[in-house]
Amino acid sequence: MKNKIIALIALSSIFSFSSCSDYLDTEPTSITLETYFNNEKELNTFLNSVYDPMNDASFYGSNYQVIMAQSTDEAYNRAAVNTSTVSSYNGLTSNTDLANFWNRLYIGINRANTLLENIDKVPNLTPNRKNIFLGETKFLRAYYLFLATQWFGDVPLRTKSVTTPSDTHIAFTPQKEVYDFVIAEMTAAEQLLSSQTPGTIIPYQSGRITNTTVQGILARACLYAAGRPINDTKRYAEAKLWAQKVITSGFHKLNPNYEQIFINHSQDLYDAAFKESMWEVEFHADPSNADLREGMNANAMIVPQYNGITPSMGKGLCPVLGTALLYRGYQSYYNPIRSTDLSPDKRRDLNLTPWSYGGGNATTDATKNAVAWNSWWGRWPGKWKRENELVAFNNQSSQNWPILRYADVLLMYAEADNELNGPTVESISFVNQIRARGYGSLMGTNSIELTLTTGGSGYTIAPTEIATLGAVSTEKATIGTTISSGVVTSITMSVPGAYSVLPSTIYLGTPWEASKSYLINTNVVNPNNGLLYRVTTAGTTTAVPPTHTSGASTATSTGAVFTYIGVAATATAVKLTGQLTAAETATKESFKKVIQDERMRELCYEGVRKRDLIRWGILVEKVKEMADLATNGSLERFPNDVQIIQPAQTAGSFRLIAANPGNNIADYWYLLPIPLDEISNNRLSKQNVGFK
Repeated sequence: MKNKIIALIALSSIFSFSSCSDYLDTEPTSITLETYFNNEKELNTFLNSVYDPMNDASFYGSNYQVIMAQSTDEAYNRAAVNTSTVSSYNGLTSNTDLANFWNRLYIGINRANTLLENIDKVPNLTPNRKNIFLGETKFLRAYYLFLATQWFGDVPLRTKSVTTPSDTHIAFTPQKEVYDFVIAEMTAAEQLLSSQTPGTIIPYQSGRITNTTVQGILARACLYAAGRPINDTKRYAEAKLWAQKVITSGFHKLNPNYEQIFINHSQDLYDAAFKESMWEVEFHADPSNADLREGMNANAMIVPQYNGITPSMGKGLCPVLGTALLYRGYQSYYNPIRSTDLSPDKRRDLNLTPWSYGGGNATTDATKNAVAWNSWWGRWPGKWKRENELVAFNNQSSQNWPILRYADVLLMYAEADNELNGPTVESISFVNQIRARGYGSLMGTNSIELTLTTGGSGYTIAPTEIATLGAVSTEKATIGTTISSGVVTSITMSVPGAYSVLPSTIYLGTPWEASKSYLINTNVVNPNNGLLYRVTTAGTTTAVPPTHTSGASTATSTGAVFTYIGVAATATAVKLTGQLTAAETATKESFKKVIQDERMRELCYEGVRKRDLIRWGILVEKVKEMADLATNGSLERFPNDVQIIQPAQTAGSFRLIAANPGNNIADYWYLLPIPLDEISNNRLSKQNVGFK
């Protein structure tokens, strides 16, 4: 129907942008363009419809995260085995996921064009308000084109709305020209939005475009244009400039608590204090309204719970699992004797949960069950959890989806600066800020690393604990040691602990504590003087620690007897803050590798890894590496972890599924195939090389 836009009210109006803020809410409606655009309210409603495609299940509502952006060295889709899907690098041009994603992009582009063609009809629109509408619309059109060209290469560069069947026939524009248009349009939008800053939208909310949002996405677009396949390297300087504008604006900071970022997404909370989440797709699941349901699909990137409703959570069947490459990318303390593998980087066990849900039904919530310490291929992404949601809704979730975070801006600045100048003090400091947050430093807690200083004397068993003075700890560090002739000869970390105040004195051995029960033959240290005792009679301590230097202590009939055996070994401690080493920042290439790895550790599952690997020219290499590790293990890759060498796989195993993308991928997968619908409906279209 010419010049009409039809609303599908039973599903979700094309003009509905149901968000957690009234700022973007509208009622379902149908319009005729000839009689629309009568006032600013109608203009705002139409602008909301330009935002709306991102909420669709074929876009950020589900498929982008679990299909389009998978599989890489950080994660894989456990459902994608020998099926025609993008996430298995086995997709066909007739694949509906591709077609739906493409269609949502061009629906958004067409709506943006329609608004730009009709904005002058709106009476009494002040110049400033007009600039804001123009800025948001131009940016959104450019963003959709940015996504289209980064995924599909040469694409139709549509700058006019489709009003007749013949308008569908348009030649594809070369990818570099699309990038040039996108960057120019976003640059214009940044100027138009100069008065719409994160400080002018009160209360702060990150669902609406501001000038710093545009600056951050411009940094991303310039980095992509500078990399493969465009290789327009002059864009590195522009990427640095745009990231620098965000940094110097002063509006955004790192939230000291990494986990809180994602709790906020789960609870419709805007981080007004730090504003780290710079742009989110807003979702709102309302069980009471069948017409306005634009929640995130419960089967997207939300940790699974139970396939049905439970007392406090809806279902969640996340199909994405992390990889051993991501898991081993975090610093770890591996102890095969104690069957533990712990990390001072707090992000690891959030991003790769050490538990999985089990059980659960309509009356009982599921429980968390620990996974095996060396289960590296079956860990769920834990950033977004149904348990953090405030309202349980079976099939949909109110979790918001992050498009841009300030941490990404810092990493983009560091990368662009490194390409231009090599490692600089400023860029190293930005990466160190992110790593310090990961290690707990921004919250005032740190893990510790111990170095043996004296071996002590008299040990009968190797100590596994430490006795400290002057420490404030929420989790005590534990150790592994070796002894020879009563002397401690080596020390390794088992649990790095969490300390807000660094221990001033550290002795190796089980600390003496009042009113505590001790087993026979335990090595016990009096932390006040460093004397070492062996428990020769099991029992409970009194309120007075042993201080004698020969023989056995006296005790009541139920008390522990402590026999003096020597002097405790000592160690020194340093806080683990994750700060980069001199070797890591010695050269341009070494620092580039650090940034590449840090982007995976920090931004995993947020939909940027595949595009990163493509622009770095290493997608195929990394996906094949994942397949090799999943199939064969690699003693060379992880020389201290002999258990990573894996046995032959059985059908359906996680590692076999993880290997599948690497078995399928080919060099032409740096682009996606053009959907068959576009090939059929646009006589000027063309298919990407390698696809039929």
